[in-house]
Amino acid sequence: MSPSADSGPARASAYHRQRFSKTLLRQRWLVLCGGAAYAIACLWIAFRVGMPPSFAVASFVLLGVTLALYGLTYAKNAGPMLLEIIPALMAAAFTAHVIHGTAGAPQAGGARLAALLTLLGLWVLIATPTLRGALVALAISAMVALAGIFIYMPDAGVTAFAAAETLSYWLPALAAMVAVAFHLEHERHSAFDLRLELERRATSDNLTGVSNRAHINLLTQNEFARARRYREPFSCLMIEIDGYDALRERWGDTAVSVVVQVFTGYCVVVMRHCDSFGRLDPHRFLALLPETRGVGAHTLASRMCRDLGALNVLVDGKTLNFTVSIGAAELHGTDRWSGDLLRRVEQGLEDAIERGRGQAVFASPPAPPPLDDELDTMEDNGVFLPQ
Repeated sequence: MSPSADSGPARASAYHRQRFSKTLLRQRWLVLCGGAAYAIACLWIAFRVGMPPSFAVASFVLLGVTLALYGLTYAKNAGPMLLEIIPALMAAAFTAHVIHGTAGAPQAGGARLAALLTLLGLWVLIATPTLRGALVALAISAMVALAGIFIYMPDAGVTAFAAAETLSYWLPALAAMVAVAFHLEHERHSAFDLRLELERRATSDNLTGVSNRAHINLLTQNEFARARRYREPFSCLMIEIDGYDALRERWGDTAVSVVVQVFTGYCVVVMRHCDSFGRLDPHRFLALLPETRGVGAHTLASRMCRDLGALNVLVDGKTLNFTVSIGAAELHGTDRWSGDLLRRVEQGLEDAIERGRGQAVFASPPAPPPLDDELDTMEDNGVFLPQ
């Protein structure tokens, strides 16, 4: 996890994974329910109305294609490309079946054929998650339909007038569906951008872009739980800008904002990608260092104090210097929740401030619990008073 809170690409990747899972689940049911229902309805029509036997055979084939594509959605390596391929294959199969059925019943008329092709296009818009996939599926459907209207249907006895009638109904609908596909893609991008912006505002500090107080506290709980579960080292740094109020009174709010931005920029650069960094208060920050022992955390804290103390910040043509005090602590076996660790790291910060600021102090580990014989001695001396 990046020290500058969740980055935009990370949030985008998580969002796309979540969206892919939901779309895949929706597509499975669209393929199964839509395809199977249509194929079964065609079979019923074939045996009740007296359609040619080839129509019934085509309906059985369409049902088999539907079940095969439904099984394909459970492929082990199913990826986003699959979500685009399946609607394209379904569009080709359905269009060919519609053309074949209409050729076998010329009395159906061009309006009904155009209505069926339009319904198929609407299914494509619902089943395809991307604009590219929708356009490809619509293009395949259009090519199969045009080939059937001008090549297959005339050979089956459909007049050229019926073909022209079908195109007059269907082409405007096809153009409208393409426009709807572009509109849906625009709405998807707008919703995605809005979601990212809302997540950024909910988890990031407005001035610095790092995690805000609520988010860094949540990350602390998660990292603490993970470190305890897998018995991995975990350390924290609590950093405070020394004399924050005095800096603001002397230099003004703008200069202090520059100092905070320079400070957070340095921290983000010096920390690893797996570390997390957030702002607790206007002048206090928290750094989470997973898989880091106390020695490494104290070394980093000392380096930060040294580098930041020697840093010159240029504000309105004048040089501003500032120092930081840092408390460091490492996860101990007696820590039961993240608050135990945070109390120690805050105590280390207070010790650093009391010792003169501009330095790093490693908080001592908690005292071990007394042994059983020590408890007995305390009871005998009247120090331990059981309830």
